[in-house]
Amino acid sequence: MFQDIRKKGSSVLVTLMFAAIIITFVISFGPGDDLGCSSRQNNAGTVNGEVISTSEFRFAYSNLYDYYQRMIRDFNNDMARQYNLSQKAMDGLIGEILVAQKAEELGYRVSDEEVSQEIVSNPYFQKNGVFDKESYMNMVKFTLNTNVTAYEHRVRMQLLSRKLRSFILDNVSVSDTEAKDEFVAAGEKIDGFVYVFSDTNLKTEARSALFNGITDEDAQNYLKENEAKAKLAFDDNVSKYAKEGNESGTTTFEDVKTDVAKDMLVKPKLADKIKADSAKLLAALKEKNEMTAEEISALLPDWDIAKREISGVTRRSTFVAGVGFSPKFVEKLYSNPQKGLLDEVFVTEEDRYVIASVTAHTEADLAEFDKSKAQIKEALAMQKKAQIYESYVENLRKNADIQLNAEFLKIFTSTGAEE
Repeated sequence: MFQDIRKKGSSVLVTLMFAAIIITFVISFGPGDDLGCSSRQNNAGTVNGEVISTSEFRFAYSNLYDYYQRMIRDFNNDMARQYNLSQKAMDGLIGEILVAQKAEELGYRVSDEEVSQEIVSNPYFQKNGVFDKESYMNMVKFTLNTNVTAYEHRVRMQLLSRKLRSFILDNVSVSDTEAKDEFVAAGEKIDGFVYVFSDTNLKTEARSALFNGITDEDAQNYLKENEAKAKLAFDDNVSKYAKEGNESGTTTFEDVKTDVAKDMLVKPKLADKIKADSAKLLAALKEKNEMTAEEISALLPDWDIAKREISGVTRRSTFVAGVGFSPKFVEKLYSNPQKGLLDEVFVTEEDRYVIASVTAHTEADLAEFDKSKAQIKEALAMQKKAQIYESYVENLRKNADIQLNAEFLKIFTSTGAEE
């Protein structure tokens, strides 16, 4: 989902600011059903007795969804579901209420005049730049699906939360040293190439040979001790084992448990093969750094292995093209960024075996630091504030009584939007 941002956001500024904005994005309350109503079907949840109405949640979710659409090209319901946008919306609402409640406990107060000023300055309630009471009443009643008393209560909660949040975060600062460290870390780059081994690039015939080397007797012996584990593997991959022609129309574990057991028995054999063959290629590359595709194919006929270029890998990178998500691999690259092959095959967090070589190591250009120092400090400050605020809310949550309407929220969790 963040692919477009990543492509355009290799700079420290874009990376930091995007991350911080996403974390600190505070969802505006869109009050819904009468807050005095305790009917379960009208509530998305409660926080220490404070109701989050279904209308309020829908409004918050819609705001957050629209925000992501503005930031990310082609953002859609599938992406919303994958990134659990409904949970982010709910967390924003919960956090706002918890901070407001804490502010009140600490003695913060919001006057009627402050509430009034917040309302009249809201552009949703204005015509030609001036507050319009009729627009206000219609918006509250028909769009926000609530009443004036409930809406003004929520505005008061927002202002309470804002006051405490300002007290906590307004004095957060970033030193020149911190900014320079961030500039250097983001500006330093490594280029190179990799060869990646995983179970997906073993040729079909080689995989079949491993599978066929396991007998039915081996599978039955395995199932005697591990049938429950095999059943779990089947349940996680039912579509993989589906067979045509079953009278019942469905494939059961009993139908395919021998195949499931063989798949599980083949995994350690495959792991051994990956380990041995990747070591074989590394040894060959140490003898001859540049090998043609034909030479590699002759050395490793069971594999589809290709040399892949990597470029612009910074200390802050967590994803490397061809390698996948692996902060530890990036850490390994930077542990001794000298030109040449890494001294060993590296195993990533996703169990990919990687042979890597550094071809260029570029230091950050400190002559450019002063031009972007102010923006870097601003971005880092946003990031710091986000982390502090998240930590503060998390501590409040530990002792809070939070009740959620699971049935209502399940709709958003499963589809990315309300059906």
